[in-house]
Amino acid sequence: MSAALICRNEEENLPAWLESVSAFADEVVAVDSGSTDNSLAVLKEAGAKVRSRDWTGYADQRNAAMDMCTGDWIVFLDADELVDPELAASLNSLKQDKTGEYAGYELAFKVFFFGRFLRHGGFFPEHHLRLFQRGKGGWAKRQVHERLEVQGKVGRLPGYVEHYSYDTVGEYISRMQTYSEQAARQMHLSGKKTTPLDAWFHGFWSFFNRYLLRGGFLDGFQGYLAARMESLYTLTKYTRLWEMKKGGAQKHETE
Repeated sequence: MSAALICRNEEENLPAWLESVSAFADEVVAVDSGSTDNSLAVLKEAGAKVRSRDWTGYADQRNAAMDMCTGDWIVFLDADELVDPELAASLNSLKQDKTGEYAGYELAFKVFFFGRFLRHGGFFPEHHLRLFQRGKGGWAKRQVHERLEVQGKVGRLPGYVEHYSYDTVGEYISRMQTYSEQAARQMHLSGKKTTPLDAWFHGFWSFFNRYLLRGGFLDGFQGYLAARMESLYTLTKYTRLWEMKKGGAQKHETE
């Protein structure tokens, strides 16, 4: 089984990640997009197969890592995602399964915001398709939140991936700048339209849904902060889409 990673400047996260995947992976593959810290040295010292590659998008980077893998199964985990003992045992058992019933598996995620496991607000449990048989899957190109597609049935494995997503508000806002722009561009290219009122409503609904309807308030201040940050991301995404549409219309008027 191959554990695959795309990374840039993940020196702090890599030791725990490498220890986590060592519980089940027969090889570790990483595609790095220009780290300026010691990420490459840490990976190579651990025996990982490493390739440096200019950034051309999430799907391209993941597909490049996939092409380097030689295991019968490939699991993609980000540097801030760790496998718990139950999932590690499930992955080891899967290596002995010769039935071939499933081409891929969704993994269950526990999300940690600002140091707290979020049980509510729609954050638990999340399921993401991250594991597949080599030769039966690949990553579809999108501006953000690239999607793994497999040819065949998809199952689920016992256990959890622990996702330590954000430690500080500053870290969230920094990533939000990139993600919201990419998501808005993806919607723009697909022909989606919005208005200022629509953008406001989406942002309001995101907070109301996560914090009140889905019980985010039960996770204390971190639950409030996570719901507020997610609503800010949603508002920013739709406002940027409105700006793109507005900019295109103004350009058309001046031509």
